[in-house]
Amino acid sequence: MTLHQETETVIKELMELGYKFRELMFKLNPTIFRSELTLTQLSALQYIFHTPNITLKELADKLVIAQSSASELVDRLVKMKYIERKISPEDRRKITLNLSNKGKKFIEQHVQETKTFFEKLLNKMSIDEQKEYLTAMRKFYQVSYELVNQIEKGEK
Repeated sequence: MTLHQETETVIKELMELGYKFRELMFKLNPTIFRSELTLTQLSALQYIFHTPNITLKELADKLVIAQSSASELVDRLVKMKYIERKISPEDRRKITLNLSNKGKKFIEQHVQETKTFFEKLLNKMSIDEQKEYLTAMRKFYQVSYELVNQIEKGEK
């Protein structure tokens, strides 16, 4: 098998495992599975949780969606009472987003259930396997981050 063929085989398996893992995550994390939220809405809540007073433009950039789509998303989340819009006291033209109490409770429950999921998962692995997995994930993140930076700079 050539290097190109081996790489193609690895890519195919990574894609298949990614889909399968995502499916399992939904089944093993009850917050997501029984939630009324879409994945994009959940991602928005997570960004708002980690970035209090985030603006609509910043949220759209993080989610990699158009600002008009982010505005519709925020409207739905406000209507569902997961987030609140506030006018900035420093600049009345600036509107910031924060989680409501309902949104905070939801994210806190999601975080706890995700931790429990990872504990169950890691308990099925030896310490060496856990370290190998973490090392591989760090490397995958590092290479992905570098690739994104190259793309953003216009490099190939």
